[in-house]
This record gives sequence, C-alpha cells and structure tokens, in this order.
Amino acid sequence: MAQYRIDSIAALGRQMEFTPHQTLSAQLAAAENLLHEIDSAKAYPLDFVIFRITGYRPKKVKSDLLTGLALQHDLGLLIERLSETLNLHATQLIEPVLSIDDVTDRFSVTSKTIQRWRRRGLPARRFIFSDGKRRVGFLLSSVERFFATHREQVAGTNLSIVADQERDEILRRARLLAKKCGCCSGEITRRIAKRLNRSPLTILHIIRRHDQEHADDPILLFAAVDVQQEVRSRILRAYRRGISIKSLAGRYYLSRSEIYRVIMDERIARLNRRKVKFIDDSLYHQDDAAEMIEQIVSQEEIAKEATREERSTPRDLPPYLQQLYRTPLLTPNRERALFLKFNFHKFQFVQARRKLEPEFARSADLDRLENHLRRAIETKNAILQANLRLVVSVARKHLRPNLNLMELVSDGNITLMRAVEGFDLHRGNRFSTYATLALMKGFARSVPMMQAAARTAAADNSSLSEIADHRQPFVVQRLVQRDQIGQLLSNLNDRERHVILSHYGLNESIPATYEQVAQRLGLSKHRVRQIEQIAIAKLRANAPKD
Repeated sequence: MAQYRIDSIAALGRQMEFTPHQTLSAQLAAAENLLHEIDSAKAYPLDFVIFRITGYRPKKVKSDLLTGLALQHDLGLLIERLSETLNLHATQLIEPVLSIDDVTDRFSVTSKTIQRWRRRGLPARRFIFSDGKRRVGFLLSSVERFFATHREQVAGTNLSIVADQERDEILRRARLLAKKCGCCSGEITRRIAKRLNRSPLTILHIIRRHDQEHADDPILLFAAVDVQQEVRSRILRAYRRGISIKSLAGRYYLSRSEIYRVIMDERIARLNRRKVKFIDDSLYHQDDAAEMIEQIVSQEEIAKEATREERSTPRDLPPYLQQLYRTPLLTPNRERALFLKFNFHKFQFVQARRKLEPEFARSADLDRLENHLRRAIETKNAILQANLRLVVSVARKHLRPNLNLMELVSDGNITLMRAVEGFDLHRGNRFSTYATLALMKGFARSVPMMQAAARTAAADNSSLSEIADHRQPFVVQRLVQRDQIGQLLSNLNDRERHVILSHYGLNESIPATYEQVAQRLGLSKHRVRQIEQIAIAKLRANAPKD
C-alpha cells in the first residue's frame, strides 16, 4: 500500500478523517484544485497547503517548504483515501464519473498511461459503482482540467478522442509500415505517434484492438520481429568497441533506426536503473537556481591557508596515503557550497528523468541527463578527496594485529561515499562530524569480521603447511602461481577487482580504458584511477615476500 512521503500531510490526513462528511467533501474538492496547480519543480509552504485545503491558517506550524514532487504524490493519496470514507455512489452524483475502463476507451490509451497521469497530478477518488464494487474513478471535470493544465507533462500528445477517420489513417499507415517497410511493432507505433502527435501507447492500443476484432486481416502479424535480447547484447558490445551504427546495420541486416533505438533503449534503461536521492533545498526551486549555486561555489573556490597541524603528514603511512594529506580541508562555507551543488545536480537529474518520454527521447535528451549525473559525481569526488584523510585517521585508531591498514581504508572509503549521499547540511552539523560517526559505526561492525577472517586464514595456512608437497614441476608451478594471483585478488573488494581485471585485460581479450571502466561502473575516470591505485597498493601489501 502506498505511504505518505511528507509527515505533515500524513498528519493532516489523519485529522481530516474526523471532519463531517459535508465539510470533508468540500475540502477534498479544494485539495483537487490545489493538486491541479502544483508544479513538481517548485516548493510550497506547509501553512499555504493547509489553508488551501481546510480554509484555516494554523497559528503554529513548521516553516518547512514542501517539494512539489512529493506534495503531488501525497495530495493524490490523501484524496483517494479520504474519498473512500464518504461512501460516494458514482450514479448518485450530478457530475459524470469515469472508471479506468471509461478513460481508456474514451481516449484510446492503456491503463498504464492512466497510472502515469495519476503520478503526474490526475486526481482519483474511490466510488461505489453500479455493480456494488468500490473502485477508483475520476470526475469528468478533473480529467478535462488535467488535460488543460498539464498538457506539457503528457508529452504534448493529442488527448482528444480518436475519430473514425483518424483511426483509419492510423491503421493504413501501420499496414504500410508492417508489410512494405518491414518495421517492428515498436518502430511502427513510434513513427505514427510522431507523425500524428499521439502517444505510442494509443497507437499500439488501436492496432491491437483492430487485430482482435479482425483476425482475418491482422496488421502486427506482418511486422518484423523485435530485435532479440541476444542480438541486442552483441550490438551493444560492438558499439562500445567503437563500431559505427552504419556498420552495425549492415552486419545484422537491420535499419539504422533500429540500431539507434537499441542503443537508445539501453541508455534509457541504464539511467532508469540509477537510484538517485537528493536532499532538497528551497533554492533549487527558484528560476535562477543554477546561476546562484554556481556563484556560491565560485565565491568559495579559494581555500583558506592550511594550518601547520593540517599540513602535517604522519610519517608511518605508505606514500599513497601520505598524498591524501596534500588535499586541503574544506572550509565550512566551501563544504556547504559543494553539498548544495551536489544535491542540485541530482535534483536536476530526477526532474529531467521524470519528464523524459522514452518513446520520443533523443540522444541530446539523454546527454543532458548523463551530464547532470557526471557533474554530481565530479562534485562528490571533490568532497571525497578532501575527506579521505579523515578515513585514514579513523582507520588507524581501529587498526588491530593481523589487520591491514589499506584494507581498513578501503572499507572506510565505501562508508565515506555513503555518508556523502546521506549528509543533510540543513541540520547545522559539519560533514566531518557526521562522517566520523558513520566511520566508527562501520568499523565497529567490520573490524571483528576482519579479525575472524584473519584467524581462520592463519589456521588454514598452518594446516596446509603440514601436508604440503614442495615438489613443483613447471606445470604445477604455473598452477600455483595462478592460485596465488587468485588469492591476491581475493583481498580486493568487488569494485577494485573489477577495475584491475578489466583495465589489464585479465578477464577479456582486450584491456579496457579508464573511460570504459568508468562508464560501466558509473564513476569518473579520476575515481577509477584512484580505485586502481588502492587495489595495487593492496596487492603489493599482500604479495608474498621472498
């Protein structure tokens, strides 16, 4: 069951449950009006939201700003849940009530499209229909107003009823593309939708209904078969190696548009898989937010002069770890500026991805999305680089016999990355305080596990030494060397092992570049080099001493 995202809206919903039915009905109508006006990219004061729904201005209320994206979701949920308590009968209302099936038939769309509209602000209530069952329904006025005020959020497609003449034109074009052009069903719906300014799902719905009603004259039967997953994988691997779309089209006997669509689908799927969360700020919802944040960051570019204590480097550290102390620490203002920028780029990515229509997405649209991610990663790396010495400092305090400092630092780096993602600068704390607590908590879990693993490994080595055969012919020696390499690689975590194996071609025929490895892992090239340096230092530290 869906849950509220904003605690204050959840509390408002609980209070409204005790409102008399007549008053509650008016408040739900006010909530619907407000939902139609909400812009997902803006923020709204809590007292404004409460006043618009209830007509009362609370004397004491939190000064929080509610993000439009979360507010859209919670208002829709509030309307649906509270409408169920009214026990409204669809046939007793003066205004027509449309069920989900009514909307799909009226506008020739699928139920999936309607669910997408609901996520974007189409109010839904629960009614008791003529069959006695309680289901989701839509007031006709709400549907019409949604189309009028949120047209840009439904891909700008034509939402009017499909007339018979237009339906005949859709079927004529579909038959031509299927029989004479040999297009697949996805390409057919995409081309017709673009030409007639309709949703691809609408086009597919019309064609499928025709095929069901006219089994003797189907259209999709003559469409080309969609590209199989195995072929898709081969196309993508070849494209990553630098083979052009034109060459791939000739190799796999496909059109360039089909090859292009395979590549685009893979990019869209990769972006949709990214789990991106951001800490919101009211600044992000202003029209000139990008310029203001860049100005804040540029003003804090110059770091203050480091103190003698900050410049001092422990002499008992390996050279790589000593280099970390050359990066200056962040001032409070510089830290705040970088976290503002980091979360702003994630905010831009989430907003742009939400508005993306996969069927009409162009390469430039995906470039913008990937650019938001890239800039967020670059900013995150700058924060990490300035705080890596903190990981070393805390790791040294948790160093125990039979444990390796580099292994502790690697484990701490992962904790530091998670801390950057979860840090909320609005709470008034410094990031170093938040990260130190996270590192101490992380080491409290991992250090005992590392000690237990070290004791087990020592016991195994002792047992094996008693039965070892020291005769090592050439073939046996090669096998031992291979096992030693495998043992060394086992000291690395999954990410470090993947970087080493990929970059040096140990698991592929061709070594991968830093850029290719970075693309696979969703990191920057600089971060991949850093991971490689950590991994090599681990391998050297764990290599047998002759």
